[in-house]
Amino acid sequence: MDKFTSRHFAFILMGAGIVSLKTYPTIFTRNGGRETWIASLIATVFFLAYLLFIFHTSRKFKCQNIYQLYCDAVGKPVGTFFIILFALALFMTLIESAAVESNSMHTNMLLETPPWYFLLFFVIPAAYTVGRDKVAIVTVTMIGIVLICMAGTNLAILTAKYKRYDLLFPIFENGITGGFILSIFKILGLYGTAAIALPYLADINDDKRLLKHSLIGLLIIAQMEVVAIAGVISSFEIDYLNTMSYPKLLQTQLVQYARFMESGELYVMLQILGGWYLKYVISFYALLRIMYWMNIKSKASILIISGIVIAVSIFICSNLFVLFTYLNIYTYVALFNFCIVPTIMAVIFYMKNSLKTKQSQEASVS
Repeated sequence: MDKFTSRHFAFILMGAGIVSLKTYPTIFTRNGGRETWIASLIATVFFLAYLLFIFHTSRKFKCQNIYQLYCDAVGKPVGTFFIILFALALFMTLIESAAVESNSMHTNMLLETPPWYFLLFFVIPAAYTVGRDKVAIVTVTMIGIVLICMAGTNLAILTAKYKRYDLLFPIFENGITGGFILSIFKILGLYGTAAIALPYLADINDDKRLLKHSLIGLLIIAQMEVVAIAGVISSFEIDYLNTMSYPKLLQTQLVQYARFMESGELYVMLQILGGWYLKYVISFYALLRIMYWMNIKSKASILIISGIVIAVSIFICSNLFVLFTYLNIYTYVALFNFCIVPTIMAVIFYMKNSLKTKQSQEASVS
């Protein structure tokens, strides 16, 4: 793969943005209740708007390096501060990916297998993939996304007859509540993990169709999430759903066809295991890129970061209460660093460069 184009970038977007919302939706359904599927539609609009605006801005003014964009927008000291926060959010994403993957498998699949065992067989292979550089990451991501989409389609077909869409209604029985508004922000925060792909913009060789391919990728993410959220609500009554940690894993246990196909765990395991692996390696490489731009270069970086991730994840994923407390905090961190700050930086950058362009045109005319 000699060229990294906008087509590849669309797969990176999907790899970074799909899995969180699908794996632990109760983090926001407990706030949004039955109306969470409506909250997801509202969050989708904001999600599409702000990322497409960032992509449009970076392409229009030929600044696809997120670090440079931050520094040009607010100056190098402040820009560096916020890019460090972005990098810390990426590190928290590594912990999220490793901890949720190992805990979900331990909790729902192999109860006798300790979480640290899953961590070793997750973090070590991921470190090898990251060490092979961008070509390996993009290749794995493209293959993984195709398989995940195929598994998701099969799973939707298998679970269709078990869904009761009357469970989505009535809506706003108690009016628009504070919990509903909060669920929009939480969903937007987890949607915003697609912004993990922003450091990859600097590697794009051909950006002529960046907006088109990015829109396709973002729309695929959006439809998967809205369908998934509506699907789990229509499969379980909302109060029952809110008692679950990983409802997608339980949803597949409803499947039974012709007495020989009794579950769909294979599909959801492919989605969850594959999805978290992709998000982990994509986030890891994005973190390394930011470290490189900040002149933090060390051949041991991958090993050091992987060791820290294992140590922290073992503590977090061993207790379900601690894990979901962390995930709740992570949701707000993602909202701030992957949604709010990049949007503000892009707006400031757009206004400053538009003004410069206007002034230069006026000067040339005069």
